[in-house]
Amino acid sequence: MAAESSLRDRFERGLDAPICLTWELTWACNLACVHCLSSSGRRDPDELTTAEAAALIDAFASLQVFYVNVGGGEPTIRGDFFELLEHAVAKKVGVKFSTNGTRLDAARARRIASMDYVDVQISIDGADAPTNDAVRGRGSFDAAVRAMRALADAGMQGFKVSVRSAEPRAVPLAHRPPGHLDGRLVLPSLRARSAARRAEPLRRRPRRLPRRPDRRRLCVPLRDP
Repeated sequence: MAAESSLRDRFERGLDAPICLTWELTWACNLACVHCLSSSGRRDPDELTTAEAAALIDAFASLQVFYVNVGGGEPTIRGDFFELLEHAVAKKVGVKFSTNGTRLDAARARRIASMDYVDVQISIDGADAPTNDAVRGRGSFDAAVRAMRALADAGMQGFKVSVRSAEPRAVPLAHRPPGHLDGRLVLPSLRARSAARRAEPLRRRPRRLPRRPDRRRLCVPLRDP
């Protein structure tokens, strides 16, 4: 009974650290998706160095953070990305990173598949190249599919595929990827700065929901095959 009471007391006090957190490792990106919420593209001149990023991972480990969602930008653009990934794994801090897949070749896929505590999410924005590339840029769909196949060939079957749709229904993929499909509904907002300007009236009317944008104007609609 005393042990049960002690456990309840610990839960009531709350956690000492987050179970998971999100880390935008870099703002640098080799794509220019129209719905990017971080206005990624150029690297921030004040971006953490390798040593600073590794020290932050050490802090996560000491706090017993369970895992970190790493995004950007495109995190694999950093030359030290795999060094930091391996450092996190060595410290038993799990990593789930989102990528556009353009930099995941066979060798890098094998390197990722050999690690514990690592999960990968590849993002696409449509069921085929014309739909996706209208949002992410020419060739991005084929690059993402190549990355999926590289991961699958390396033996990593549990990776995720995030499909963003501007229509409130499931996205039918013409070629079902080998990973786990994660379909989500989003409202494309173009770049974050313009979205922030459009949201300015909310400061005067904080209790009213914003009017939905014209989704068909902002994103190529998906069509059933």
